[in-house]
Amino acid sequence: MTLPLLGQMNNLDDATATDLKASVKAKYGQAARRVAENDTAASCCGSSGCCGSTTEAWDPITANLYDEGQTAGIPAEALLASLGCGNPTALAELHEGEFVLDLGSGGGIDVLLSARRVGPNGKAYGLDMTDEMLALANENKRRAGATKVEGLKGEIEHIPLPDAAVDVIISNCVINLSADKRKVLSEAFRVLKPGGRFAVSDVVVRGETPPDVRRNMELWIGCVAGALEEQEFLALLGEIGFVNASLEPTRIYTAQDADAFLAGSGLDPATFARDIDGKVMSAFVRATKPSEGAQPDIGIREARVSDIANVQRLLTELQLPLDGVPESLQHFYVATANDRIVGVAGLELVGGDAALLRSVAVDGQYRSIGIASRLIASVVADAQLAGVTDLYLLTTSAREYFARKGFEVVERSSVPKPLRDTAEFKGACPDSATAMVIRLQDRVLVDARLF
Repeated sequence: MTLPLLGQMNNLDDATATDLKASVKAKYGQAARRVAENDTAASCCGSSGCCGSTTEAWDPITANLYDEGQTAGIPAEALLASLGCGNPTALAELHEGEFVLDLGSGGGIDVLLSARRVGPNGKAYGLDMTDEMLALANENKRRAGATKVEGLKGEIEHIPLPDAAVDVIISNCVINLSADKRKVLSEAFRVLKPGGRFAVSDVVVRGETPPDVRRNMELWIGCVAGALEEQEFLALLGEIGFVNASLEPTRIYTAQDADAFLAGSGLDPATFARDIDGKVMSAFVRATKPSEGAQPDIGIREARVSDIANVQRLLTELQLPLDGVPESLQHFYVATANDRIVGVAGLELVGGDAALLRSVAVDGQYRSIGIASRLIASVVADAQLAGVTDLYLLTTSAREYFARKGFEVVERSSVPKPLRDTAEFKGACPDSATAMVIRLQDRVLVDARLF
């Protein structure tokens, strides 16, 4: 399989992303079965064991991560199934009573170690998509006698927990395996409590690496090809909404180390090892979700032509239609946080004194702080300046919200025909969507305080 290069990893087509996920799942399922069958070649993250050849070669990424004092009393199978690149529990500063989530928990070693640290009043969740790993983790939980541990079946791009559910998120060499890292970090932000901590070990690259390394499936599954560049990782955390992001290298790999994890990849170690000498590292990545009351600096501005890709991404993520959204984004407004577009709303003019309010969308991390109100106010003001007296919309889930803003429900058949002929009315929105209107002719020019 040909994989994209750095900077394109969040733009995989659905088929490629599905194939990648299936390959990761198959390889890590194989690793769990080997541990269950007492095959000591199972533990790996690089090209040895499950991630490439089945030799028992020393792996520079996974070797010697836990000392004996930490693992005393932990089932040997949990350690054997550790496919990580670090020891996040040693660096995460867990406290008594905290709730912890381990993304891609594997055989459960970091979950069990976390449960010890948070004590009987805390809890440790382990999330994994592989049935074999979950079964192994549950058996290790039983052997360890751990009671405040819960395994969750699911994907790290879709965490099966409610908002603000945990105090700390850890992970051990898993985020790099995802084809959609923005989604993973967004989900992590969502399930963290305000003030919660993101504290993961991951493989990170420094600068550019050869294209053939980036494209190689075995190395992606083995933690290298899918790794983010260090500055890209920090920037992405900031875009998501995290603060105080930092990256601390814990192991920097040499050309000699590269020989080991290139083995079995199909690449010539002699050719590539020198090119990636010192550019691949295991790192501890920290960030914090802002506490309640710490409001982000949100700006509202007119949309630009260059915003189209980000506007389309946001609308797609929130399952809103793209039909009829002009590439010029004329009469559209965006909300920005740290130069990232986190909200959008648009005005569709069709001539006459009626128009359509459409594409009102706010990223889930930025809701409940008035962004939608400010966007709607901008659109309403634009509509008034354009001579619009009746501003319509369609909604499937926000009828009560718009009613509070002064919109009233109307029959779809009463909507002026030019609006009923727009893409949103004719096909983009379901027939069950509610039509609403706000009458502007008797209103003074609006500002955000009215919404």
